[in-house]
Amino acid sequence: MRINAKNVVVSGLVAGAVLVVGGGIAAAVNLEQVPSQVQNSHHAEPGHEGEGEYTAGDYRLHVRELTDDGEGFGTTVEPGTTYYSKTLHGSESWQPTVLKFSVGDEADGPIVFSYPIPEGGEGVDCVASGTEAEPTVECTTTPAG
Repeated sequence: MRINAKNVVVSGLVAGAVLVVGGGIAAAVNLEQVPSQVQNSHHAEPGHEGEGEYTAGDYRLHVRELTDDGEGFGTTVEPGTTYYSKTLHGSESWQPTVLKFSVGDEADGPIVFSYPIPEGGEGVDCVASGTEAEPTVECTTTPAG
């Protein structure tokens, strides 16, 4: 067999395809060995430690940081976006104790989930999923850092 430029190019393409397919299989095998909680972890972005991180699903998510008396601040997180709250731990004169979540077009709609404000310095990471008709909100306290 004579070696010419065409044979070298074809051999190179075949070898490259084998590497790509082999790498894809190896990556898939490695992903299967990682626990699902690690694959799906969601952490505060650098520079947002100790804040509230609220991620909306496919619907509007309304988040309210409230005191025991129901006073506080709220924000609307548009579908598929994330909002970082610097008011999670309040101020000297105002200390929220609970997060309350509602969904849909009305900011003061029925509460679908509540979560206690974590200790000072700790953050909270809340992710909404499901549908507007059947929303799911999960929150995790993130360590002070």
